[in-house]
Amino acid sequence: MDVPNRISKQPAVLGALIFMTRKKSFKAAFRVVHVIVRHFFLPQFARKFRLVKTPVVNVDHPLDRKIPFSPKQVKLYLSFTHLWIRSLLFLYREFGEVVLQDISDYVDGISELYLESAKIYRRCMSTTDRPQHVGGLYFRLIHLSDPHLLCVPSLHVEIVSYNFHKICDIIDRYAKDPTLYEKEKRYLWEQAISITDSILFLKQHSVNCVAAGLFVLSSGKSRVSPELARKVITNLLSKPDNGIGAAEEIRNYILALYNRFEKEGEKNPVDKVLLNFLYTYDRNAAADTQNNEKSESKVKVQVS
Repeated sequence: MDVPNRISKQPAVLGALIFMTRKKSFKAAFRVVHVIVRHFFLPQFARKFRLVKTPVVNVDHPLDRKIPFSPKQVKLYLSFTHLWIRSLLFLYREFGEVVLQDISDYVDGISELYLESAKIYRRCMSTTDRPQHVGGLYFRLIHLSDPHLLCVPSLHVEIVSYNFHKICDIIDRYAKDPTLYEKEKRYLWEQAISITDSILFLKQHSVNCVAAGLFVLSSGKSRVSPELARKVITNLLSKPDNGIGAAEEIRNYILALYNRFEKEGEKNPVDKVLLNFLYTYDRNAAADTQNNEKSESKVKVQVS
């Protein structure tokens, strides 16, 4: 359900122009553009055109087949960049110049998420079986701009939950009465859940990617709490009309995988945990496990 608020109608293009021209924010704004191009888009196209030989792992899981493909989710999926820019513009218009340093710090946090995820991407890429021949301008845009090789961890998952956490924190620190912003906070929460759902409905990501994204988010410099990560998981795919009969089974799997990553992260850096997962992941073995059958083969590659 749409929640009336003062964030969703903010003009994202205006926000981007403002933050790229203000003294306190322009360095962070240009840095995040550079980081996204350098560490997200260029490596994928280099691999697509065989300029590099980074290994690529398919991370689909049998549970993904229990989530119906839903093309109507495409606009929601594409809105995640507009979401965080609109959120920042709302803060600027609401609290003025005094909040620009916080906006700059927020944008630096986005850069850090890309850089943290790139530690995995540069050593092992990942993909899923997404529909290849879907009509419409939005799908053409996705397929042209995204070679679909950086699935684990999911930056969509990282950024929308990061956005909820950080924007609510900034509101609480600057607002005279934070209770006046409950509609905005509710909107940010619903967007975080809905956009995370959308990556699964569009087959842009696997259930594995969600756990990995939340693990990065709750382990890195942004310090989103594991409690918030688990709250996100327990609210996924919860709309009653989503056509998924296995929603609870899917949430339980994502939560168990997240907990596994968190446990392994107690003794290993984030990138090693996720690289070990990718190097040893066998979707056929995952299918066998899902069916309580023995896997006939295992990949025995480890990160040194």
